[in-house]
Amino acid sequence: MSHPIADRESRRHTRVTWAVIFLVMLIAGAVPAQEQSRESMANDSTASQWSFQLAYEARTWYDDIMSNGLPRPPGNKNMWQFRIVAPLSKEQSKIGIPVLPRLTFRNNEAVNGKSGSGNAELFILGIAKEWSTGRFGIGPQINFPADEEQFGTTAWRYGLATAALQRAAADKIMYGILIQQVWGQTVKDSDATYADPITIQPVFNYALPKAWYLNIGETALSYDWLTKQWLVPIGLRVGKLLIADKHTWNFYVEYRTSLIYKDWLGSAVENAVRLNVSYTIPI
Repeated sequence: MSHPIADRESRRHTRVTWAVIFLVMLIAGAVPAQEQSRESMANDSTASQWSFQLAYEARTWYDDIMSNGLPRPPGNKNMWQFRIVAPLSKEQSKIGIPVLPRLTFRNNEAVNGKSGSGNAELFILGIAKEWSTGRFGIGPQINFPADEEQFGTTAWRYGLATAALQRAAADKIMYGILIQQVWGQTVKDSDATYADPITIQPVFNYALPKAWYLNIGETALSYDWLTKQWLVPIGLRVGKLLIADKHTWNFYVEYRTSLIYKDWLGSAVENAVRLNVSYTIPI
């Protein structure tokens, strides 16, 4: 059974997403050298540092009628997330480049009030290119099964993820992109293998005085290869850093909603509020 990811339009969208990454790399190569600030590192997912994150997110969902005539299904009511990044230097990794394994655990509460483990995720980012004010990385991604269908996909999925980040204006601005694509069964023991919707996470962070910052947050765009439709969120994060000699605390609150969702055949968040605390240790 062929899948829409192989057709002409799907291949064109894939080429566009990769082109964005390489464009960021080309632009970054022309900027002068500078040492990355601790403020910038605290919000940089490609920086070589230990990171421990705990986040709580509460959500409400749109309940309109979708384009196929069916009621839009709700997603999970809320989520706890724990994430750890355990960096390896290029000497430790044995492959000549820094490696950033990132493991994410989630616990979801369904609309019926039942809680369970969502899809845990292992993303191993190898920093393939590093320049004076940015980095580019790529690596494998594994999505672990959720406890039950109501908490996520109940099958293993495998794919690739890549990130490119660039700093500017003396580290006051950081922008870039994170792209994730996995393939797998829709449910456990199914014979069919599909491409999950590709997620494209734009990154933009603006540093304010006294270690405050503004960020666009977890606003990952999703493109469904099967229906050829986009889900586009919009959000704002306000954060505060507490920087010590050898570590940094990062506190933020974030609001998010769905900007483009009418043609999306699935759940679409109406309101999401996230509270986060992170602890990072540069190596």
